[in-house]
Amino acid sequence: MKTKIYLSALLLFLGGIFCTHAMDNDESDDELSISVVVPLQMEGLTGSQLSKLESRLLRMVSNYGIAGEGYTNKFILYPKYEIYDHKVVEGLQNVHVIDVELNLIVKEVKTGKVYSVFSQEITGDGYSKKEAINQSISQIKTKGDAIKDFLQSAKTKILEYYRSNCDRLYSEASTMIDQKRYSEAIALLYPVPKEVGGVCYEKIQRKLDEAYDGYLNKTCEKKLASAKAEISKNNDETALEILGSIETESNCHTSALKLTASIKARTKKNKETSNDEENRGSRAKTTNNKTSDPTETIVENRKSDPPKTAPSETKKISRVKRREKMGAIAQSEFKRTRHQGEMDRAMQEG
Repeated sequence: MKTKIYLSALLLFLGGIFCTHAMDNDESDDELSISVVVPLQMEGLTGSQLSKLESRLLRMVSNYGIAGEGYTNKFILYPKYEIYDHKVVEGLQNVHVIDVELNLIVKEVKTGKVYSVFSQEITGDGYSKKEAINQSISQIKTKGDAIKDFLQSAKTKILEYYRSNCDRLYSEASTMIDQKRYSEAIALLYPVPKEVGGVCYEKIQRKLDEAYDGYLNKTCEKKLASAKAEISKNNDETALEILGSIETESNCHTSALKLTASIKARTKKNKETSNDEENRGSRAKTTNNKTSDPTETIVENRKSDPPKTAPSETKKISRVKRREKMGAIAQSEFKRTRHQGEMDRAMQEG
């Protein structure tokens, strides 16, 4: 009995933690994003070394409140790592010493416009050239006044870009929505950061919500039609899976619930008809084994009760979930419309 009470309390406690965490995320979910992009190949560096280089750059941008993971459809930060001197110091064991120039460039992909540049000279050493390169990457600074100024310069110019082009972005998104190109509209507006502020940010968010609602309804209609097609083929389980994936915010969610209920009712009726005797025996057995302890029933009911959340907190949690789903749609759209070649071209031009 005590175990059940403790479990109930634990569920309530965890529910409170989730609410707090979700609200914290809501404060920083739509921060400025610059995609950290490392070339698939770079002369002299292995795949493992490229991965380490990417990790250092991600840490750098996150240190200054900029999101760096995933793709945006506008801005990238990419490195140019060049070894301009390599010498071997002879001794009991030869030591390789390399001098490296690291250039970091923030650029708008489509136009090729450079928004900020940062250079850093690094020295690495080791008992092999590979070790020297590894050490040089570990020496890349991720904090400092120069780095702060570099990222702040890029950030200021990018925010100014969004403010100056606010009406154009809004108009383009409106056209996409009218043409039912909801994913494209979401991908266009989602990267606009909260720091843009003012009337611009508010109108962009309203249009983004409009695009997302349109996307939900369009997707829902497709899923509903697909579920009906599966029902006509007597594939009830597949139909239920499809119906279960329909978002509660979509216009056809009520229709999906009704269709789900009708499938379950029909399935239940069929089972009762074919297994009537077996079902009666199972019900009788369940009745005989049922506990009469009223305290246990109360505890079980407590355990199933959801954590109580204030309406304002529920609204914030819902907003966080919407943002997460919008982000997934945007990233999927970026990947669909962008080829690696476009990234490569932007980096080669730098």
